Amino acid sequence: MRLGLGPIPLREVGGDELISLARAAATASFDAVWVAEDRAAGVGGAIAAAALVAQVVPIRVGAIVDLGLYHPLYLAEDIAVADISTAGRLEVVFRPAAGAEVANEDLDVVALALSGAHMQWEGEELKIPARLDANQPAPSRLALNPQPFQPVVPIWVLDVVRAGFGVARGWNAGMTLAAARIPDLVLCPADVEADDLLAAAANKPAYFVVAATAAGEAEALGRKLAGPLRMPEFPDWINA
Repeated sequence: MRLGLGPIPLREVGGDELISLARAAATASFDAVWVAEDRAAGVGGAIAAAALVAQVVPIRVGAIVDLGLYHPLYLAEDIAVADISTAGRLEVVFRPAAGAEVANEDLDVVALALSGAHMQWEGEELKIPARLDANQPAPSRLALNPQPFQPVVPIWVLDVVRAGFGVARGWNAGMTLAAARIPDLVLCPADVEADDLLAAAANKPAYFVVAATAAGEAEALGRKLAGPLRMPEFPDWINA
């Protein structure tokens, strides 16, 4: 069972406060710290922010990225570069940008590019390489360069079941997670209880990301959740 902190909204938290939260997450025994962009509000850069956070904490870093507002090949390049800069500690959740849907074509292109394949794509909206007359001569296929550090970058899609990706979903009281090759990632409120998370996982792998917007809150959540989630019958007196 894995425990992440966040997602920290970049439209509200930045600079020194973001670094303080990330350090608190590492100190409080979280496995990862997550940030979230909001392109509808003019705030992007979640992948870059995650890469920055990774330079100051030793845990994994995650980015919630709005999908559908820029070219999926550029997105794959950003993921690859960030994964290299984090030494293979990057994780990503794709969600539909405000007013957009997660397009299957975008997901297919990102997955193909990150796989290392020499790709040629002729889709409904995208053509890769574009082979514009102004760019000739040009190859008929291309590959992402550089490639990510990890053989497979962990990627989930919010509320979408799609082969090759995990499913991210919001927390619902009483939910039970299904067994899956890629464990579901669940975005949880700060007031969630360890017993509820254990019941939702029901002895299956799971990944819970719990909200916090201040370092003190992160430390309290770590004390409340980290021990019980990782050690059966965790003794209450440790945190007394």
